[in-house]
Amino acid sequence: MSETTAPLTDRAPLTRDAGNRLVDSWAALWNGDVALAEKILAPGFRLYFADDFDGTGSAHTFGQDELTAFIAANSRAFTGLTFAAEAAPLVDSERGEIACRWSESHADGETVVVKSGIDMFAVTDGRITAVWSLTGNHRFAA
Repeated sequence: MSETTAPLTDRAPLTRDAGNRLVDSWAALWNGDVALAEKILAPGFRLYFADDFDGTGSAHTFGQDELTAFIAANSRAFTGLTFAAEAAPLVDSERGEIACRWSESHADGETVVVKSGIDMFAVTDGRITAVWSLTGNHRFAA
């Protein structure tokens, strides 16, 4: 059996620049620009959480409407909530996949809470079809 380097579908491959823009838009979405959801999320989009926290969990998934409601609720609940992609994402052009490391911070009274995680994206025709997200309770070491 021979190994092939051909894309898995007939669709145009995901470019590194397009992958970077999607991750930037994903961060902006999480920072409260929920109007971006219509632009960057494909119909049937699903977000899968790998761990349980505040109404999420590995048995729970979000579609576009649930995601934007969750983001809006978090924006209201947490002071100074910011989400940022860290370093350049890894883009697999042929498979249409992206991996990125991210961090989130917000104030909890006088304490700043920082979490980090990894998101794995499936992208079709320039839009995110699915994300698998793992969140940790600490920031990744530099």
